[in-house]
Amino acid sequence: MKKYILDFTVAQFKTAVKSIIKEGYRVDQIIEWVYAKKASFFDEFTNISKELREELNKRFTLRCLKIVKKDHSIIDGTIRYAFQTIDKKYFFAVFLPNKGKNSVCISSQIGCPVSCVFCSSGKVKLARNLTRGEILEQILQIENDTKEKVSGVLFMGMGEPTLNLNNMALVLNSLLSNKEFGIGKRHITFSSVGNVPAIKKLADDNFGVRLALSLHAIDEKQRKKLIPNNFGFSIEDMLNAGGYYLKKTKSRLTIEYILVKNINDSAAAAHKLARLLRHHELLNPDVLVNLIPFNPVGGVDFQTPQEETIQKFKNILKIGGTIVNIRQAKGADIGAACGQLGY
Repeated sequence: MKKYILDFTVAQFKTAVKSIIKEGYRVDQIIEWVYAKKASFFDEFTNISKELREELNKRFTLRCLKIVKKDHSIIDGTIRYAFQTIDKKYFFAVFLPNKGKNSVCISSQIGCPVSCVFCSSGKVKLARNLTRGEILEQILQIENDTKEKVSGVLFMGMGEPTLNLNNMALVLNSLLSNKEFGIGKRHITFSSVGNVPAIKKLADDNFGVRLALSLHAIDEKQRKKLIPNNFGFSIEDMLNAGGYYLKKTKSRLTIEYILVKNINDSAAAAHKLARLLRHHELLNPDVLVNLIPFNPVGGVDFQTPQEETIQKFKNILKIGGTIVNIRQAKGADIGAACGQLGY
């Protein structure tokens, strides 16, 4: 059975081909074709002999994902991709164009066990983790399809990345490697709803990528209502972990807060959020609060707050010393905005 080449780290690949490739520079050429040149077929390896290309084709496969559907936003150019895996599972990724500084929002799992009630992905039962290769191939396929370079990666698609931490560590190494993707650590965002031990491990491993904590609430009762499977850690545990990550990595921290009408959008909630951040010493230039107005999701009886309410919430945080941003929905007309990546 053929091995999936993207599931191998560079070191593992060198070991796997030792019997057929003696020259180290040949391996470097292959790695360049796989990552930098984004080849989809071994026949594209034009500086490799035909015999070696045939041998590689016998042993390895370059692609395991198939794009089965693409939706283009007529509003902002966002593209939502539906991928099919070799075992006939489906998941999604999003291309976010931005005048040459393009980003992708990619998935780490097929389905999601966290079950955030405001999120379409949370309605999809977890099938399995995506492999190292399946996570990375999303980027390669999107770059090839759009003919655009990706310079930013958001792990905010389907799944909870911390529940696939072993593969995610291999992915981060690949993204940061100049021989592979060469994406700067400040342009990679790793998200979590609050898996505290995994966040601390990620901090200790010191990849230095940005961390986004999905807080979404100002008390435990409210948070349990919005995020039923929140790992059992308290808001205090979560914010402490965020502070630990900030100090350990000298990176940046984003606090994600979805605004749902009459649930967590009151002035009182804004004041309490500001107090929470102050108490946990998270009022500093490296911490950003991202306010996300609720994006409509089928079967969810929530509403988006009025613009006046959103601005008032923002202003209260700002007066309290918080750096705050209102995230503009991208691809809302094609079901590609935050919380909409489901079947």
